[in-house]
Amino acid sequence: MESHEEQKRHEIEYFVNGEKQETKEHKLKASEILGRAGFTPASDYELERDRGHKKFEGSEEVEIHEKERFTAVHTGPVPTS
Repeated sequence: MESHEEQKRHEIEYFVNGEKQETKEHKLKASEILGRAGFTPASDYELERDRGHKKFEGSEEVEIHEKERFTAVHTGPVPTS
């Protein structure tokens, strides 16, 4: 059974590279947002908030708002064939 505090929390919908994500957390580390969206290893990516173009480092906490949009930008090594 959920506590009163858990019942008050609702799913926050946000987007990473256009793909819908959901969380009940109001703050997540940039690396968690990237990992949950399938961008691994997260250390090879940088998270950018679309509005204002703020960039976040992996361990930096990001406040998440309803319908917010982020872009994952690859910054890691480029594989060669």
